[in-house]
Amino acid sequence: MERSAMYLPVCLLGATLALANPTQSLASGPDLTWEQLPAHLEAAEAAGFSGAALVIRDGEVVLDRGYGLADREHEIPCTPDTIFAIGSTPIDFTRAAILLLAQEGKLTLDEKLPAFFGERVPADKRQITITHLMSGASGLQDFLGLPTDRDPDHFWIDRAEAVRRILGQELLFEPGTGNEHSHAAWGLLAAIVELRSGKSYPDFTKQRLFGPAGMASTEFFGVELPDERVAVGYGFRTTGEVNKPPHWGPTSWLVMGSGGMVSTTRDMDRWFRALRAGKILSPEFLARYWSPPGAVLDGGDMWGFEILYTEGPDTYMFVVSNSVGPDTMDAFAGVAEPIAELCLTEARPPFTLGLELEFQPPQSLVVASVTPGGPAAAAGIRAGDVIVGADGSSIWPDPMAALGPALNGGATLLLELRRGEEHLTIELEPARRSE
Repeated sequence: MERSAMYLPVCLLGATLALANPTQSLASGPDLTWEQLPAHLEAAEAAGFSGAALVIRDGEVVLDRGYGLADREHEIPCTPDTIFAIGSTPIDFTRAAILLLAQEGKLTLDEKLPAFFGERVPADKRQITITHLMSGASGLQDFLGLPTDRDPDHFWIDRAEAVRRILGQELLFEPGTGNEHSHAAWGLLAAIVELRSGKSYPDFTKQRLFGPAGMASTEFFGVELPDERVAVGYGFRTTGEVNKPPHWGPTSWLVMGSGGMVSTTRDMDRWFRALRAGKILSPEFLARYWSPPGAVLDGGDMWGFEILYTEGPDTYMFVVSNSVGPDTMDAFAGVAEPIAELCLTEARPPFTLGLELEFQPPQSLVVASVTPGGPAAAAGIRAGDVIVGADGSSIWPDPMAALGPALNGGATLLLELRRGEEHLTIELEPARRSE
């Protein structure tokens, strides 16, 4: 099953932002240094890690290597050009596709589902907007598979069946009142890309996204690729004649828009560089694309593949593996997460709020702790306070967008807090982070 811990913020600009699930935090242990980076990965390879890593520091490539075997049976090594399944990373491409269509005036982000799917949309889902779908506020369930499907990723269904299933599911909460990641929401967004562009989702992404970025090795499942370049997955499930994406059949609408694709670490770097060079989106829409500062993005599947990456802007990393299963997930985390922490430490924003925040589903942003002597402490913010608004607007559906101006530019925040039964408005002045 394609899975994702998208938007896993772990060190947000002077504040740490964590998810309520402690298993998703960065691995503990001694801090990795830049000098230790090559030896760290070589030791991982000696311990059984296979995959590829690409690390960029201040815009320059400092590490670009493959490790271990892409195909154990034929002793084919992993290289920087080895093609891996990339889990839920295609959510990034769907986000860019929607924003590109909005930029071109072919849709607006406040349009609701009936504008695309008409009377098929049941009453409980008629108020869902594109923004809800993109931000986790839709209330849609995560996946759309059925017990009768052969498997949750590769069993073929078409777009019409996917839309029917999604619209027929019971909502987790009223749209706009909660926050839960949903692969199904990204499936609807992929359908919207097709409806408003007049092209298939694969054709649109290849022509409008991957082509301009120079991404020649990013493809969909089932597409024929040079066999020696495609990694075999060594997970806890296998499928197809050989457990590698070209043998899995065409990408099903079970995962279209949120999975079902392959790429390389070098192609992912091309993607980031093309975005920042303005080859895909204008500055206005590009600002809506990036994840919150300090986010670590993670995608994987049950077939053996896992990817973890950060977004920069100038210091970032990609680590991908073809040998991750339930008994090796911690080992992969031990390889990739210290590299992510190294990159985030260097890429951290210039201002701090002096607090640690925690998402508590479905819709609470809680102050987990306050740094003594920091801006939040000086403003009177306490651990346990719940942030409900910023600068006169609700913190939802995108709380990190509301905090970004303070963290990135030092703008004063007027926070609305709930403290027990009491409602407070507190002015918070960020402090420049000391080096």
